[in-house]
Amino acid sequence: MKNLFPLAAAALFLSACPPSLIPGTEIRDTKENRKLLVLIEQYREAAQRHDVKAILAMVSPSYYDMRGHPDDPSYHWDYARLRKELPAQFAKVKDLRLDINVRHIETTDHKAKATYFYTENFIAVMPAGDVPEHNSDINRMEFTRQGDRWLITSGL
Repeated sequence: MKNLFPLAAAALFLSACPPSLIPGTEIRDTKENRKLLVLIEQYREAAQRHDVKAILAMVSPSYYDMRGHPDDPSYHWDYARLRKELPAQFAKVKDLRLDINVRHIETTDHKAKATYFYTENFIAVMPAGDVPEHNSDINRMEFTRQGDRWLITSGL
């Protein structure tokens, strides 16, 4: 019976250890979570550069986003609409500064969701003149795994 005490104590100690977190976040430190964070950062950088080609390379052909209006299909964007509208949207924006703070990531074998807080500052190009804009909100980006890489399926 005495010989079981060290084993039981070690098991109790190990079960009490918190999960390893990615430094500076509350996100579990896993290979898949790190891949998703890299992808989100690549998206952020591409958006600031207005790099439509790079963004589309990160997006699944099955992309579909209701953009906060589930009952109004005129707001919904699929991959084809994203490819068409993204250049036009970027043409209306100068000096984009986009900050993304990922708060939570959930993963399964082939799907993932990242909840993030974003802040964007930019100059809106308007017919009457340029207007500074500031927006911030919380959003969720969703992903699907294709082979060993993740692609965005909604949430841009």
